[in-house]
Amino acid sequence: NIAGDLLSKKKEILAANKKDIQAAEASGMNPAVQDRLLLNNDRLEGIVRDVLNIVMLPDPVGEVFDMRTMPNGLIIGRRRVPLGVIGAMYESRPNVTIDISVLCLKAGNAVILRGGKEAFHSNLALAALVQEAVYRAGVPEGAVQFVDNTDRSLVGEMLKMNEYIDLMVPRGSDNFVR
Repeated sequence: NIAGDLLSKKKEILAANKKDIQAAEASGMNPAVQDRLLLNNDRLEGIVRDVLNIVMLPDPVGEVFDMRTMPNGLIIGRRRVPLGVIGAMYESRPNVTIDISVLCLKAGNAVILRGGKEAFHSNLALAALVQEAVYRAGVPEGAVQFVDNTDRSLVGEMLKMNEYIDLMVPRGSDNFVR
């Protein structure tokens, strides 16, 4: 559903991305950083290919490996299970909204997305697309959430939500991750 919606809603996604690009240009953002923000037909098709590649991976949930029998006959092994709720913080690449969502869902996890302010409109559109697509597929509502506020203090709040978020994943530059 996500791959299909990326193609069918291309016009809306590119319009949202245009707002981010215009704001970046107006702020005097470095052209290399602006390029990271940019979505176009080729980049959207690349994101679709990435989604389909993840879909084709074997389902990791429930896989049993490293089985061994102890001298007393007890069989011990490892089983892959979902982690739970993943909190993801990332900077200005809008494709990350899709990448993280799809990877989390593939592994049976829920995700809370918090993207950078530079790609706010793009991320908002992409997160809404993912939410609609997965809901149609029978994934429970709320399994993919997006923090639709760019206030930096919310990152600190997410980091304190230990009883709700099982793992926080920062993605971006070394300075951002620190």
